[in-house]
Amino acid sequence: MAKKKYINSLLDWIKAIFIAFLLLLLIRIIFIQSYTVVSSSMEKTLLPGDNIVINKTKYGYRFPITLLTMPFNNNKYLDWIELPYLRFPSSDKIKNNDLIAFNYPNISDIHIDKKDVYIKRCIGLPNDTIVCYGKKITINNNLIIENENVQYNYRVTTNGSKLNKKFFDKYDITEGQLVADIGVYDLPLRKEQAMLLLNDSKIRYVRLLKQLKGENSFLIFPHSRYYNWNSDNFGSIIVPKKGSVIKINFKTLPLYKRIIETYEGNDLKIEKYRILINNRVQKTYTFKNNYYYVIDDNRDKAKDSRYWGFVPEDHIIGKASFVWLSIDKNNKWYKKIRWSRFLKSVN
Repeated sequence: MAKKKYINSLLDWIKAIFIAFLLLLLIRIIFIQSYTVVSSSMEKTLLPGDNIVINKTKYGYRFPITLLTMPFNNNKYLDWIELPYLRFPSSDKIKNNDLIAFNYPNISDIHIDKKDVYIKRCIGLPNDTIVCYGKKITINNNLIIENENVQYNYRVTTNGSKLNKKFFDKYDITEGQLVADIGVYDLPLRKEQAMLLLNDSKIRYVRLLKQLKGENSFLIFPHSRYYNWNSDNFGSIIVPKKGSVIKINFKTLPLYKRIIETYEGNDLKIEKYRILINNRVQKTYTFKNNYYYVIDDNRDKAKDSRYWGFVPEDHIIGKASFVWLSIDKNNKWYKKIRWSRFLKSVN
């Protein structure tokens, strides 16, 4: 009798654990996903070591594309069954300035939902026109209001003093480098930090670093000789909208070639100075899907749309919601958890 009671109790525990596992799996698949920040490209909005909750239903739940995936491990999967892209409709739409989570699009031969996850700030919606001149970005001729956490690189000159960890901690500076032994530093700073440094007795001069127009243009999308853009000067560029029509020629093609060929699955060829799409000469193209343009808050240490282009709608996962845990790996063991960021909303 005691043995039977023990077996029944064990079975109840197994059932409970199994049900809890299924519930957790269901929540992760449909409702939320956790993402760990590993780079400083979004400082000070997101810090390395932040664990972010992604709301997967905010813009409409995207159904799984690769079905045979190991639970709680997105990197282990079989590609035997692949479903077409499908998303639940939602009344909430992506807005300018939203922090969106998406699968990194600029990589081929990997299923959409198995690509690396990024979180960046959306500044360009479908049909928006973006222009940047001297780090100032306009959307549809309106200067954008920057988030208070946006950082740029500044050239900071001291009175000859070397800056130590105590100085960096005082002004919440986490990165930067000495560029000359006479006390010249390049530091990523918010505008507020830059103003505060000017009041410090050790600091003589603070200057915002800007690239000249045409400088380092080979690094910037669309990587074409027709454009002399860089991260501080680019555009105008139109974000593609589903159903919109553009002229296709040898100047516009570099901007939209990957969309036409890769994201929208057309056969694109250039023969005898003619552009052929699906074996037909074309002078216009109608987009099949919506696209977005994203940017990092740490503007001069970025890996965003300025470097690789647009985010297709089918790559969107959801919206970054809040920090559920933040661990500072560079701090002492008893200070590793950033308690001030616990359940902190991100925007």
